[in-house]
Amino acid sequence: MASGTALLCALPAVIAALPVPSSAISAPALRARILASAGVPYQGYAESTVNLGLPDLPDLHNVSLLLDGTTDQYVWYHSPAYWRADDVTGTGESDTYADGGVTYLWNYGTNLLTQVTGAEPVRLPRAADLLPPALARRLLDTAGRADRISRLPDRRIAGVDAAGLRLVPTGPGTTVASVEIWADPASGLPVQVQITGRGTAGKPGQAVLLSTFLELSRTQPDLNAVTPHPAPSVGLTTTRLPNVDGVLNGDGDGDNDGDPFPPQLGGLRHVALPDSPPGVAIYGSGLARFVLLPLPRGVGTDALNSAIQAGADSVALPGAAGAQPGSLAGVLIRTPLLSVLMVRAGFHHAVFLFTGAVTPAVLESAAGDLVTDLTQRPRFHR
Repeated sequence: MASGTALLCALPAVIAALPVPSSAISAPALRARILASAGVPYQGYAESTVNLGLPDLPDLHNVSLLLDGTTDQYVWYHSPAYWRADDVTGTGESDTYADGGVTYLWNYGTNLLTQVTGAEPVRLPRAADLLPPALARRLLDTAGRADRISRLPDRRIAGVDAAGLRLVPTGPGTTVASVEIWADPASGLPVQVQITGRGTAGKPGQAVLLSTFLELSRTQPDLNAVTPHPAPSVGLTTTRLPNVDGVLNGDGDGDNDGDPFPPQLGGLRHVALPDSPPGVAIYGSGLARFVLLPLPRGVGTDALNSAIQAGADSVALPGAAGAQPGSLAGVLIRTPLLSVLMVRAGFHHAVFLFTGAVTPAVLESAAGDLVTDLTQRPRFHR
């Protein structure tokens, strides 16, 4: 009896140690299957570790933990429109529900279920963004056509004999050295994603981000499992994300009467993507791109002050609001992968946020061009 129990306990380790059959799928075919895998259902347990070295920003403590620590999640994925992800910690739980196009957020600590309404042109990162399937598809969808892809040796991950894919960006200015993805070669479902920054390339164990399934079942969860069913004691509320339209025109309240974004910043062209929301601009191509976001009044000032309090580097740009010798025009947060620059400029001294997996020099050059463009517009001389 004891020997039989020991054998059963050792069985998972024995299976994991067995050789992984080599898949004959090519790199382009694997990439295509991964991108087409959004409809593949699954449920499981994933762990994501991120080492960005971000400062602990006031009022953004949860984001700092998400992008600088380990996140454990249980996930039930029925379809792209119906899924649930539970972020579990030692002190509580935060759940995200996608319920037919409506997002719900539940927090254990506050016992509150929040319905999020309105478009989401930009938002703070959520734990579900780090799950291997969503993260892998987003990275491959963003990558440029000229980026190099190649196959990696297969691995057994969470019981899946997964085929490996490596993507190496070719565009200058990006901080990404490589993206490595392992996925089920039959369905394309990603099971592990690893990102290495150029500052850490070649150093074993120095991945900036590693997201992997520890347990995985490729079965479709019941629709009831991904639908919120709040108990009578749970509080209910609704929140609407701020509209960032019109800030570049000096309105700051969503009344944008045209596209005010310059056609080029820092030598990179404005990219008009089909799903790009109004009020947000994307510049560059592939992984060497950045986002420009005019922050609504109040939000921008709070974000700028929070970064200053957290010890972010000061940046002086000629022509920026109050940019006298020794004055502060903006702040820069630099990490091995992500750069963030906030600059106060233009009409009403609005705050503009630049961010992307690009070097700080790229963002500083772009911000300088934006300041010049704003100061030359007639309405900014009123």
